[in-house]
Amino acid sequence: MQEKLKNLAKRTLTGVVLGALFWISFIYLPPWCFSIVIVAILAQIIAFEWTRLFDPKSPLFWLMLPFYPVMPFIMILWMNYSCYRPLLFILFILVSAHDTGSYLIGNLFGKRPIAKMISPGKTWEGFVGGFIFTCIGLWLALWELGDVKPWWFIMLFSLVVCFTSLVGDLFESWLKRRADVKDSGTILPGHGGFLDRFDGIMFTVFFFYIFRNWLLAYFPSITC
Repeated sequence: MQEKLKNLAKRTLTGVVLGALFWISFIYLPPWCFSIVIVAILAQIIAFEWTRLFDPKSPLFWLMLPFYPVMPFIMILWMNYSCYRPLLFILFILVSAHDTGSYLIGNLFGKRPIAKMISPGKTWEGFVGGFIFTCIGLWLALWELGDVKPWWFIMLFSLVVCFTSLVGDLFESWLKRRADVKDSGTILPGHGGFLDRFDGIMFTVFFFYIFRNWLLAYFPSITC
């Protein structure tokens, strides 16, 4: 229990500091500053984390690299320099809420693994907790944008985000299990590597990018 509390404190401190820097660069600084942050994170992943998952001499290293992790980051960079930038705000809020809720509720009440062979720590109780946190996060994001949506939309949209984020988590967990490593890196105390923190975002951004025009039409507070 003492070790769990110590890890939770370390994870929380790292999350608060990293989250503050991330949001400051996104909200208060010009878009090019946030792009530099994103490119730096991608460079860290490719140079120090991707090499832990795949041998650079392996064809899989080079075959997968353009699609994962490079393509999701290109989508983020493109949206960052377009009228779709506010969608990134919603994306980051929701995936962060899902990760936080899943971790907290999963650690407190998790008993039923979702995919025991891939990631024993991911539980259905954690998923429900992540879903509740995501619903709250979406409601707050819409409130900040001055938008009002019915409860069924908030729940349905949150469910889609939770599902894509979970698939991203499980996919990265499968890569780590395949490579026989616990974390993708060690740069973030209590969290592992950047890939461990961006796995959900990297899958969910596909949904936001593919349906970006529909999302703009449904969120009148966001205009091109």
